[in-house]
Amino acid sequence: MLSFLLTEGLDHFYKEDPKINKKSWHLGGPELLVTAIYVSERFIPHQKEAKALQMAGIFWQLVEKKEFIPVLRKQDLSQPGKKALLAIEGGEPLNSIEDLYAFYRLGVRMLSFTWNYQNHLATGCMEDYLGGFTQKGKEIAKEAQNLGFIFDVSHLSEGSFWDLCKGTNSPLIASHSNVYTLCNHKRNLKDEQIKAIAEKKGVVGINFCSEFLEEANIQAVVRHISYIAGKFGVDYVGIGSDFLGFSKLTKGLENISKWLSLDEALQKEGFNKTEREKVLGGNFQRVFDKAL
Repeated sequence: MLSFLLTEGLDHFYKEDPKINKKSWHLGGPELLVTAIYVSERFIPHQKEAKALQMAGIFWQLVEKKEFIPVLRKQDLSQPGKKALLAIEGGEPLNSIEDLYAFYRLGVRMLSFTWNYQNHLATGCMEDYLGGFTQKGKEIAKEAQNLGFIFDVSHLSEGSFWDLCKGTNSPLIASHSNVYTLCNHKRNLKDEQIKAIAEKKGVVGINFCSEFLEEANIQAVVRHISYIAGKFGVDYVGIGSDFLGFSKLTKGLENISKWLSLDEALQKEGFNKTEREKVLGGNFQRVFDKAL
């Protein structure tokens, strides 16, 4: 959302955008939204830090306008009303430990080390080799764990995934990834990766992007949720819609106000009320509550 608002202007949050805007979020969207600082490739390398800072500024502009409560610590999760947690997607703005501390002070609490490709920290999932973390990436990851950052594995290569998994005792999340067994896309997670996330008491957020599903509809989303719940446990699956990360709309989940349509679909699939509450936010809440 922040990258979109940086390009299109803050006023688009108040317009009838087809996927996410203030009105649709309040109509039926989740109580907690993760919103990421993502620096587009066109700004790398010369403008990466400046653009990242501008997106952090947009986040705090929205806080100043009282659009949501910023989640900085555990107590913020229990506040009434809409909340947002600030993340970095792609570690390009992080060149040093000092950068890490600066972004932490700016409110960033979740960190994804790569987007899809190799950078100075780690290998991304779209490369043709397993790769892994660089020495710089390992140093940043160690300090980030000490600060209490939540680690997101969604765009990591398999090599990077296992490096991070072995290097941390903290819960891992895949904020917007699906099941490779059901749809063999490089962005999706293999069963052994999902198992590792479950063993660390983390959570996989199912993405609504049609490329990562078998087909672009709500039934496909439910199949991915059901697969993880059935094989690894309902405690380890959630929703990671990534509404502004793709162009093709998913039937039945066209915008953020359709969030609660999933409740009905999951009920039809046989999920009871407690299980649905876990999938629709409770599992992510559990991880955030432990990590912050």
